[in-house]
Amino acid sequence: MEIQLIAKTPNYLKTCWVAARTCYSSDSPLELWKENKTETEMLRLLDRIMISKHLSVIEHSSMTFAVKNVSRTLLAQYSRHRIGVSLSVQSQRYVSEQSAKLPDGLFGNVVPLTIQETPGAYDRYIESMKDAQKAYDDLLHLGVTKQDARFVLPGGICTNFVTTLNLRSFMDIYDKRVTTPGAQWEIREMMIRMRDLLVAEEPWLEKYIVKPES
Repeated sequence: MEIQLIAKTPNYLKTCWVAARTCYSSDSPLELWKENKTETEMLRLLDRIMISKHLSVIEHSSMTFAVKNVSRTLLAQYSRHRIGVSLSVQSQRYVSEQSAKLPDGLFGNVVPLTIQETPGAYDRYIESMKDAQKAYDDLLHLGVTKQDARFVLPGGICTNFVTTLNLRSFMDIYDKRVTTPGAQWEIREMMIRMRDLLVAEEPWLEKYIVKPES
């Protein structure tokens, strides 16, 4: 799994502050934007906003992540979060997984830790991946289109995507996939890595998007 924060709203904190301040001020957003507020002053208001859960105002700040080598199983889980989330995914209809075009002759796949640690499970897992690879190759050789041959590909196959979320949506997904017990390990790891990248750029968010203890 590789993740990179490739874009985010400029003046992240001030954007949230202006949106929040607009709700309670007779001044226009343009006038508020011109105000030379310190980070401490802006955080004082944002803290009240976070505590009161008036979170619509943080929807105006967003970020874009590039994600590489996660499973289609993760993608199915992540794509359920649709409000405030944009998603562009590598297409199996157009991108071939034919073994002759792959460096190791086998499509990339994500191996769960339980499969790695269970005696005999890893060999059986890789065997099933190779079976799916051969079935895919055979279907293409028989003249089946990529968009139909992909039906034999497993949920463990790797994919790539770009996703853009506003801050409120990110915090909602983080809550459901990290802080709430029961989330699957892969999407949990992805959200924690995204959180770390965002907090590195916007340290003021650390107290609101808390990293779980190891």
